[in-house]
Amino acid sequence: MPSNKKASVFTHGKKLSDGDMYIITIIDLEPAGLLVKAYNQSSNAEYTLSPTEGQIKDAGLSRSENDLTKLADSIDIVTKDSRTFISSTLPSIKDLKVIPSGPAVSTFISSTVVGSETLPSLLTTALSELCKVKPAGLDAVKWLGEWLLANNPNQPHVEESEA
Repeated sequence: MPSNKKASVFTHGKKLSDGDMYIITIIDLEPAGLLVKAYNQSSNAEYTLSPTEGQIKDAGLSRSENDLTKLADSIDIVTKDSRTFISSTLPSIKDLKVIPSGPAVSTFISSTVVGSETLPSLLTTALSELCKVKPAGLDAVKWLGEWLLANNPNQPHVEESEA
């Protein structure tokens, strides 16, 4: 088998908190980390979790069978805000980030606070400033990016002293 192909390094059957049996499969994606899959045959549902190398190290895990068993045993099914996913009870293993879709995108954007204002307010100011300058073509994208970097209230400005 070519070295760039990855195979399951661990498979484990487990009943999760929803009462269903799942096949927990762990795939080695070194150097990126591990891929944990939980497959429920009765519902044909599959959930994934991708702990990074840093998270694996912080959890004190290696790729030994005992540590992979510990990781598999820490997996459970969670439902939060009508979204079902798998999570690890190991504190260093972080849940997948939620990527909003549909109406949740509008809610996310309008509720995102940037400094003392909302993201739409900051973007309105940025686009107004862009209209005043009127750069052409891709220069407009570059100018907008630089303006957002220079005027990001969440990014502290560091004054460097001249030595």
